[in-house]
Amino acid sequence: MKLDMFILGIASLWGLYWTIRNKHILSGLVTLGLIGGIVLAFLNLHDSSFIGVSVFLISAFIALVYSLFHKQFSLSKRVVIILIIVPITLYWIFLLNHLQGADFFWYGLFIPFIALIYGIMQQVNLKNEWGFIIILLAESFTHIYPVIIDQRLF
Repeated sequence: MKLDMFILGIASLWGLYWTIRNKHILSGLVTLGLIGGIVLAFLNLHDSSFIGVSVFLISAFIALVYSLFHKQFSLSKRVVIILIIVPITLYWIFLLNHLQGADFFWYGLFIPFIALIYGIMQQVNLKNEWGFIIILLAESFTHIYPVIIDQRLF
């Protein structure tokens, strides 16, 4: 739990730095929403963890809508951003609602990293979106590493 807070804290600081540096309004609002959700989730006041996860998911949904309907995005940029957002969002929805198949969606948490590698190799311009992309990748990583360490898959 402490390592999760550290990883998400570093990712949030990076996202905040990138938002201030880039000054892109839409991606900055998404990044600030994700940071707010992370802070609320780790406060552990009454219902703040549920509210924090809800704010996080709403911000991720706004990022999804932003990537789908922004007219200046190329198809490859849309695909990369969607493949980063959707697996994490689906995993959280299944986890929060105690639906069957959350374990299956755990394997989908590797998809954002594959999408990022594809985006880097194809030189997709993700300059404005790096803030929330790093936060979403850190969120995905915080769900992956405990299972790998406990089951010693590698």
